[in-house]
Amino acid sequence: MMKQLLLSLGLCLALATGASAQLTTAKGAKSDEINAKIHEVDMLMQLLPLLLTKDQLNDKILPGIEKSRATFRKELEYEDGELAKLEAMLDDALDGAYTKGSYPARKSTTEIADKTYKLGLQRQIIVSVMTDSMVDVVNSTLNAGQKKALLGSFDPKFIDPTAKPETITDDRKMKFFVQRVLMDPTTYEILKKMAKNAK
Repeated sequence: MMKQLLLSLGLCLALATGASAQLTTAKGAKSDEINAKIHEVDMLMQLLPLLLTKDQLNDKILPGIEKSRATFRKELEYEDGELAKLEAMLDDALDGAYTKGSYPARKSTTEIADKTYKLGLQRQIIVSVMTDSMVDVVNSTLNAGQKKALLGSFDPKFIDPTAKPETITDDRKMKFFVQRVLMDPTTYEILKKMAKNAK
């Protein structure tokens, strides 16, 4: 129940953060730190039951995540370059809208929409490939007991609230765990800390 509560709280905070990203308070930075700790506890609650060993972490899991991070970094660098090509067009559209009240040209908005759609699609493909690669690492590294703990770490409703729990396959649960936990931006540092005290 506590595990589900934290996941729900984390989701609510993420949604609230998106809605108020440009607003802050005098204690906003401290609240950000506390939210980060809540998220860290949430991730640990998913990871600790796996009882990962030092060898599993150092020899397999962490290198697998490092490879995924390197792949994703290359994707982000590519996106940086592609988005930079849109800046002049965006500046023109903004300038025209503010100084002349003119609506952005259809050609510009179409090109921007097309580019961002293609970038989004490419990122989905990259994430899918990274997920499959990390699933292979997990399947080849964890023992039967660890896999059982992993597969039982989420209420199926978190994976798909509309599906009957019995219809959600172990493969789907595994991919969900990999994407939501192992590929979370904070998990790499968490696992490095865990590895120091693992046996």
